[in-house]
Amino acid sequence: MTRGRQGGAPWFGEGEGVVRMIAALLVLLTACGGAPTMPAADQLRELVNRPAALDEAENLLIGECMSRAGLFFPRVPPPRDERPTVGLVKAAAPLRLEDARRDGYPDAPRSAKGPVEAHADTLSPDVRERFYQLLRGNTGNDVRVTLAGSFETAASSSGCVGSARKRLYGSVANFLTVYYLPELAQRQAAKADDDPDVRAAYGSYAQCMNTKGHRAATPAEAVALAKTREADEIAIASADAECRAATRLHDRRAVAADRIVRSWLADNESDVVRAHALMTEAHRTSLSSNHNR
Repeated sequence: MTRGRQGGAPWFGEGEGVVRMIAALLVLLTACGGAPTMPAADQLRELVNRPAALDEAENLLIGECMSRAGLFFPRVPPPRDERPTVGLVKAAAPLRLEDARRDGYPDAPRSAKGPVEAHADTLSPDVRERFYQLLRGNTGNDVRVTLAGSFETAASSSGCVGSARKRLYGSVANFLTVYYLPELAQRQAAKADDDPDVRAAYGSYAQCMNTKGHRAATPAEAVALAKTREADEIAIASADAECRAATRLHDRRAVAADRIVRSWLADNESDVVRAHALMTEAHRTSLSSNHNR
C-alpha cells in the first residue's frame, strides 16, 4: 500500500481505552490554555516513539469499514519496537557480557505472515479478491508526498485503509508525513558508521576480535560468523561483547548518531513540528471517533 519501507505501513490492533485516555489528556491541556511549546528535539522523540494507540485506532476504523461490507477483519497487534531510545532515535541495545556468556546472541525474530494475510489465505479465491480490493481500494498509490526535501513515498487514498487514514489523520498525505518522517530520522543515525571516530572504533574492535581468535571487523560480522560456527556461538558472542565494551563502540557510535540526527533536525525542524502537530490532532480525532461509536 505504501512505498518507502519494505512491506509498506502495517495494519494495527485494538485499544480504545488507551486512545481515549491519551486524547482526553490532550483536550484537557488545550482547555487549560495549552502546554508550553515543546522543543523540536522532544517532538521528534515523540514521533519516533509514536503511541500504539494511534495504530490501534486506525485498525478499529479499518475493521468497522470492512464489517459494514460484511467482511471480517482480524485483530492486528500494533508493531513493537523494543529498542531503547538513545538521544532522539531508536538504537540497538548493547550486547551484555553476562547475556553473551549465558545465551550467545539473542534469537533473531522470525518472519511470518501477519494476521491479515493469514486470514485472507483462509478465504476462497473470489472472496479473497473482494477482501483485498475493499481493504486496499483500486486507485493504486495515488497520494504522493515528498518529505525532508527529497524522500518520496506514496499510498492509496481508497479502500478501507485509505478511508481510515483520512478519517484519523485528515488525509493520507498527513498519515504518510507522521509515519515516515521519524523513519527518515532513524535512517540518518545509520550514517554514524561513516564518522571518523566510529571508523576508528571499528578498527580497534577488529584488532580486539583478532586477538581473541575471531576474524570479524564489526559486530554484524561477528553475528554472521557465529551462524556458521554454532558450536562456538557463546565464545564468539562473549568476545564480541568484550570488544564492544573495550573499544566503547556502542557509546562512540551513539554520540556520532545523535550529532548527525540533530544536524538533520536543524535542517528539517519545520517538517518535524508539522508532523508532530498532525500526530497530536490525530489523537484528538480518535477521541471524537470513539465518542461517536
